[in-house]
Amino acid sequence: MTIQQVDLVVIGGGINGAGVARDAAGRGLSVLLAERHDYAGATSSNSSKLIHGGLRYLETFELGLVREALREREVMLRIAPHITEPIRFLLPIGADAPRPTWMLRLGLWLYDMLAGHRQLQGSGRLSAREVTELPHLRSDRYHTVLHYPDVLTDDARLVLETLLDARSRGADVRNYCEVKSVHPETNGYKVTLCDAEGTWSARTRYLVNAAGPWTNHVRKWISDNEPGYDLRLVRGSHIVLPMPRPALVDAITLQRQDGRVVFLLPWLERFLIVGTTEVPQDDPDDEIVCTEAERDYLLAAANEVLDLAAGTDAVTWSWSGVRPLVDDESEEVSKTSRGSMLDVTPNGRGGCVTIYGGKITTYRRLAERVMDSLAGLGADMTGAWTADAPLYNGGLTRDALSRLAEDCSQVPRRIAHRWAFTYGDATRDLMQRVSEDPALGREVADGVPLVELEHAWSAEDARCATDFLERRTKLRLILTESDRELVARWFADRANVST
Repeated sequence: MTIQQVDLVVIGGGINGAGVARDAAGRGLSVLLAERHDYAGATSSNSSKLIHGGLRYLETFELGLVREALREREVMLRIAPHITEPIRFLLPIGADAPRPTWMLRLGLWLYDMLAGHRQLQGSGRLSAREVTELPHLRSDRYHTVLHYPDVLTDDARLVLETLLDARSRGADVRNYCEVKSVHPETNGYKVTLCDAEGTWSARTRYLVNAAGPWTNHVRKWISDNEPGYDLRLVRGSHIVLPMPRPALVDAITLQRQDGRVVFLLPWLERFLIVGTTEVPQDDPDDEIVCTEAERDYLLAAANEVLDLAAGTDAVTWSWSGVRPLVDDESEEVSKTSRGSMLDVTPNGRGGCVTIYGGKITTYRRLAERVMDSLAGLGADMTGAWTADAPLYNGGLTRDALSRLAEDCSQVPRRIAHRWAFTYGDATRDLMQRVSEDPALGREVADGVPLVELEHAWSAEDARCATDFLERRTKLRLILTESDRELVARWFADRANVST
């Protein structure tokens, strides 16, 4: 059996594992990351697609978490401009609002103060005329509309490009690679893995358990006698509706009478995301789907604030993810903290750091905390660096990416624009490859050139149509069923060639 020797093994290819792998590789550690399915295949691709401070966490007095998240919002705008987009959120207030206007204005003032120096404009209040001009808002129900800024992101690509960044710095990053067991040794661990090439092993002094909802399953391999933190698994579901006309350009934060908050988010210029729910989930291995009750709850929320009259037949797609929250014994699921905890287990001259909880917004800071813990276990590494280094493919500003798409002659402009805000800097490489070999510009499916599929396979580790259509891109929503079948056939043929 082949045995690989590395400084650090990271278990889990979601956002937390990706952040740790990138940070560790950039500090000079040899890193192996293993994800048993596809990168971001679970919770990290099923979020609300937001980099945000978490306005509602002010109610639970998590000021430190909100402040950290708002500062990280600024960092992500700098280092990943191609997959982060500022957006204005509207906060409509009706006569029966569960929180009065003065309380919300105070909360927004505090939100602005915690953000400190920022690239985004602060919060405010719309004039009466501006409220009447908002498309689709039920102005008979909402007398006041406040506004504040936050940021949309592509969660799956954020994970992927963090991992590609780690790989560019020497990390061995693998999807469809399952960790079968972990055996503590005198000064570290022996990790047994299985992938398409068979079963093999790695020896490492340090281990990071970033398995998300499966964290405690992995932890049992590391230490049977020392229980970790209890997890509270919470399912969050979203539905997707067609964008009404005229289109919404602002997001909406809706306060519901049950005290919960629902977001309505413009997406891909043609859809509206509505989410999220918060429902207890007993087992992460059970089917994770949006139930009819959740769908109906979200539809009711959308129809409550907008004059959509949307029924169940309007739901274009839905997704659900399981948040692994640290159980703080809050009576209400919505009151459970979104903060994170680290459990550090020494083992000789090595040890393991287990991650509990966390948010996409603060993943980079969490990785820095993990690095501090590894240093405390004896890992020899250089200092923090990720706050200022552009993420993989994140070197061009949004304005520069727009110009790149406008000037493109190799593929139709609609494709070039989608590429620019999906692949960032790599768009230039895709265009160059088509220039050198025009056959690569052939569209395998409508709007999907051959060069893009080859790039997804060879550079981004996509191994099936779902990897490509749902995580590397969001083309599942845009392509017809017959075009999706063409993409699936291409991946099946490509896999046969590779084997």
